[in-house]
Amino acid sequence: MRIIQLSDLHVRANRAFAFNVADSAAALEKTVAHLAAMQPAPDCVVISGDIAEHGEAGAYELTAEILAGLAAPVYVLPGNHDSRENLLRILGAYCPADPEAAPHICYAIPCGHVRLVIIDSSRPDAHSGRLHAPVARWLEKTLAENGSTPALVFAHHPPFLSGMGLMDEPYDRPEELARILRGSPGARYCCGHLHRGLTTVWEGIPAVVCPPVVMHIELDLSPQGGDVFSLDAPGYLLHHVYDGRVNTHFCRVPGTFPHGGPYSFSNPPRPDAEA
Repeated sequence: MRIIQLSDLHVRANRAFAFNVADSAAALEKTVAHLAAMQPAPDCVVISGDIAEHGEAGAYELTAEILAGLAAPVYVLPGNHDSRENLLRILGAYCPADPEAAPHICYAIPCGHVRLVIIDSSRPDAHSGRLHAPVARWLEKTLAENGSTPALVFAHHPPFLSGMGLMDEPYDRPEELARILRGSPGARYCCGHLHRGLTTVWEGIPAVVCPPVVMHIELDLSPQGGDVFSLDAPGYLLHHVYDGRVNTHFCRVPGTFPHGGPYSFSNPPRPDAEA
């Protein structure tokens, strides 16, 4: 099984540039073309949040047009930049949400020898993540079903600190999330949000952060770190179920892409800036 994870697309309506410098629609188009030509073909694609820059309906409509180029099943979940309502209305075919967790977008998909378990860590008008009580109940129940099958648990927010101070906002109820995940042997936590690839073991649980499609945060392990980004080739993860385990590969989309930076999230370039 080959499971592709994308994260942090930041698509804008009318093909506007994310943070005024990143051509996110073009980056996603090249990423989709790369994945569509991949051999062997991926078994599915999971997009772990921040699909739209501002949650606009037009951004999801453009994303749907681009994702139509993929033959593999696609599954999406919301991040802090997304509108849960617009995402469900326009990309509902890509997120078969379980009504038991409503209004949060949670669902589970069998995928060969693993399960894809998608949970919603977003909360309206907040940058940081949370384990909502309905999500916690749904997750614990879902992981207990067919518990011998390893689970890849996808969410947007990391529940652990990265060391990049400005990105390390408190995650609400991480202890409860750790308790639930520890109860499911073989569970791996897969998220995005940090705009950098990262792997760690958190509370005894393997965890991996997907690099972004656009806007790569520069490594700065200081209290002020996490505000500066540059433009580079889109990144993604390939989770390969192989020889009884899951190997996760950090990958880049080949080709020619705009390079630029450093830029600041808190003080972005003017709207007329060129990528």
